[in-house]
Amino acid sequence: MSSRSKTLEQMVEQCFGLFFEYLYPLTPLVHEPSLRDGLSIFTRKASNSALQNAPRNGNDGVADTLSALNPPAWPGDSPDVASGPGGEASGSWHDATFTLITAVCAEAAFLLPRDLFPEGGSVADLFLQASRDCLTSYLEADLENPNANSITIRYFHSNCVHAAGKPEYSWHIFGEATRLAQVMRLHDETSLEGLSPVESELRRRAFWIVYMGDKSAAILNNRPMTMHKYSFETGVTTAYPTGTDNGSASAANMSNVATPPDTYCRNFITGFNANLKLWQAASDLLIQVRLFQDQKSNELSAANSPSQVLTEPERQRLDSLFVQFITCMDDLPPYLQSYTFACVGNAGGPISEAKQFIIQCANLQVSFHCLRMVITQKFEDIAFLAAGAEQADLRRTEIVRDMLRVMQEAPFWALQVNGEPYVEKIRLIGATLLSIIHRHQASPLAARARSDFSVLLDILTRLDSKASDALKSTSTWAM
Repeated sequence: MSSRSKTLEQMVEQCFGLFFEYLYPLTPLVHEPSLRDGLSIFTRKASNSALQNAPRNGNDGVADTLSALNPPAWPGDSPDVASGPGGEASGSWHDATFTLITAVCAEAAFLLPRDLFPEGGSVADLFLQASRDCLTSYLEADLENPNANSITIRYFHSNCVHAAGKPEYSWHIFGEATRLAQVMRLHDETSLEGLSPVESELRRRAFWIVYMGDKSAAILNNRPMTMHKYSFETGVTTAYPTGTDNGSASAANMSNVATPPDTYCRNFITGFNANLKLWQAASDLLIQVRLFQDQKSNELSAANSPSQVLTEPERQRLDSLFVQFITCMDDLPPYLQSYTFACVGNAGGPISEAKQFIIQCANLQVSFHCLRMVITQKFEDIAFLAAGAEQADLRRTEIVRDMLRVMQEAPFWALQVNGEPYVEKIRLIGATLLSIIHRHQASPLAARARSDFSVLLDILTRLDSKASDALKSTSTWAM
């Protein structure tokens, strides 16, 4: 094997290692054994390519090797690989394998901070461009016969573009993943019948990650919410993903579904599902608030129904949904509680597992407080919470302090690994503090908000986001 192909193979292996150590707990969308089987084909093609006659080292070599390995330029297909896992023709499967491998590498290179992956910045664009170019080469076949990886690839591409500071382009790519999930009817559990256990599980995960991303984009970026139970005639019947926990099924609620041989799941799927449950509970509540708002608006336009006051059944409905949201993380296992930051490293497990639990915990806890803030503001918009303006802002500052406590206790690398969505949550909270400062001027409440905003701004600066530095307005929320 040439020194060039060795350089590429080593870089891919490094990307894989970092991805499974830091990013997999948040995006468990790939099956590692299958991915590494694909890599063996990838490296075999590298060793057989004409590049071995012109060895060079460094990132120029990575770029040239990626270009030569782009499947349309590959030598004839290996005779021992007739079709892919889903029965696709060999050439199509190789294209998709190459695209997924380079998408995983791009995800690691774009999303991980430089102190964890110093070379990431120099190869991120190379891997992303190679993955995007290869996807284009078999796009029609992929759209006509998509599988779980079709969604995963686009989801990773969207993450990379978002991290590069191109939110509009990222939203467009994410839309492709969303539409594929809809076309594949992944909201319906029966759509998975007849598939292999691994493909079924990956499709569940792909659906729920897109579902959750849809909610995040709507709540944090004023995007339209396009995937919820009212979007589909049958509602959402897809089960939560499953995982392995010391060889047994996860406590998730899906013991009736075969568990794939995924050695990285263990307890991590519990944290992934907890995140899904959190965003689902929040979105159900916010959608109900929006329905009541629309209803009251229609009533105001009717001559004999001028009241904006919620009826008792309406208040009870919101109370019930709010309790479901507030309590949705009460049953988290100890390794996902906030005190995980202090003690998980001493739990006796491998340090890589401790890191993965910390990453999930940092994500869950900050998301919870951010969503508390959004819901609190929505409730105040419809006068659901009886309180004066100053008491309402005091409640907001308490939520901010709960969120700051999590961010200050968590290792800073755990905040960095959570990526651009984390930054958006911080900006949302920052916008709330700015509005409090503006309303209360020289009061003690404004002084508290200024102090907390200074801490928040310091964290935001250290995260060094490539996206716009402007704090986003939180005056409206697209539903």
